[in-house]
Amino acid sequence: MNVVVAVLRFAVAGLALAGTKEIWLQGEVDGLLYFTNQSGVLLTVVMVWGGIASLLRKPQPPAWLKGGVTLFLAITGLVAYFVLAPEAADAPVRAVGLTAGQIEHQLNPVLAVLDFLLLDPHRRTRWRYAWWWLTYLLAYVTFTTIRGTVWDLGYPYGFIDLDERGWGGLAVNVLVYGTGFFLLGLLIVLVDRRMPARALVGTPVRTST
Repeated sequence: MNVVVAVLRFAVAGLALAGTKEIWLQGEVDGLLYFTNQSGVLLTVVMVWGGIASLLRKPQPPAWLKGGVTLFLAITGLVAYFVLAPEAADAPVRAVGLTAGQIEHQLNPVLAVLDFLLLDPHRRTRWRYAWWWLTYLLAYVTFTTIRGTVWDLGYPYGFIDLDERGWGGLAVNVLVYGTGFFLLGLLIVLVDRRMPARALVGTPVRTST
């Protein structure tokens, strides 16, 4: 069964790579400015790491990393569904008949959550991880704000666009999204701590944190 788990994770990594092809294949590193692409790259890392660990019976990625990536992908899916404009109808196909938006905004979040629920050992996360994960969002907003104000290079998303929102609007959005980010992180910890310690599929080697 561990071989099956590894193959599934490598398949997820392949999809994540297809969704971020411009970055790693064409050298368009500006694409890393987008939270969606950062989440896709992190998903590739944990899926490859987890797949190799399953094959070799080695410890899985630490809980703070795996839980964080799961959170980031869940946020990516929710923001894409409720906030971002729909993908252009003529968007090019990337893999298995899917566009980059379908892979990164719809498929990757679902696969990341299913992997976390079904293939990971549980009861490894700590409540403090929700605070740790929140610092990623705060660091991201800080960087994009400095980039947009000091270097005048624009903003990746409208809801954190200082020129469009102003300081007051930006502060409100950071508070609203940060609260949602933190609460969803707490939910991930809660779910992890309530599930059986053993993975529901496969027999991965645990790590304590």
